Amino acid sequence: VGGNPFAVIRTPGTESNVKEIYDACNEMRKDPRNFIFNQFCEFANHLVHWQVTGNALAHVFDTVRARTGNDKLRLAAFTSATGSAGTIAAGDRLKELFGTAIGAVEALECPTMLENGFGEHNIQGIGDKHIPLIHNVMNTDLVIDVSDRATDELDVLFNTDDGLRYLHERKHVPEATLQVLKHFGFSAIANVIAAIKIAKIRGLGANDALITIATDGADLYPSERRKTLAKRFNNSFGTTDAAEVFAEHLGSVSTDNMIDCNERDRNRVFNLGYYTWVEQQGTPVEVFEARRSQAFWRDLRRFVPAWDSMIDDFNRRVAG
Repeated sequence: VGGNPFAVIRTPGTESNVKEIYDACNEMRKDPRNFIFNQFCEFANHLVHWQVTGNALAHVFDTVRARTGNDKLRLAAFTSATGSAGTIAAGDRLKELFGTAIGAVEALECPTMLENGFGEHNIQGIGDKHIPLIHNVMNTDLVIDVSDRATDELDVLFNTDDGLRYLHERKHVPEATLQVLKHFGFSAIANVIAAIKIAKIRGLGANDALITIATDGADLYPSERRKTLAKRFNNSFGTTDAAEVFAEHLGSVSTDNMIDCNERDRNRVFNLGYYTWVEQQGTPVEVFEARRSQAFWRDLRRFVPAWDSMIDDFNRRVAG
């Protein structure tokens, strides 16, 4: 930044204040020495998840189906917090391969897709108040909002002795599963809750699989965990607290605060992006509107083999 490779630009706000980051990047772009990668509008972010993450998840599902021997098992749904809308592009690939429904997850405290809303939240890593340019909104099937109260408190449940003991002794959660749960970060927990909500609203059963990604780890949030313990549990989390958290956030997951989208819902969410990308960021309206068609997204994929070839060439020259 300005010739200083160690400079850090701090912007005000919380996880929801993405526009302030855009504004800072636009200011930096005025200096020809800076080159800006904006993950919210860089279509390579979409493509790499379509190509790599999508195929990786397809392999996971195929492997599980083969191991279970259940030929009737279908990949019913995929959930992903939107964030920059990179990871959710994997859903486009899964839909092509398996007819999988795509669930877009956001924080209830900032219900951008759900209600064209705004607000602040603590599900870190999924900033809101805008629709990313690289989000293929017209291919999205469900919008699912999850409260940061749930992610904050389940993080405590999964990372305290009394919480783990309650899950093991009272809910008979296997030890191996507990060892996995304690690694889930806020957005990972949100993705799991969203999967449960989809299973309920779609009435899924034993032959329906859901897949998601633990997109962050709990080791990022020890200070947040201490804040939650102090603010909500008076620095003491016992068996009763564990039972209440489980009952509220896992035992009684409901289908409220979500949309099983129709065409009008998709168009509403898509159109909301106009104000960010055309009016504020200067994206040509023709480019913005072209994204409404699935042909636009399919055409992008022609770049993938070209980029692969360029990467191979670069690696050969470096190995030289």
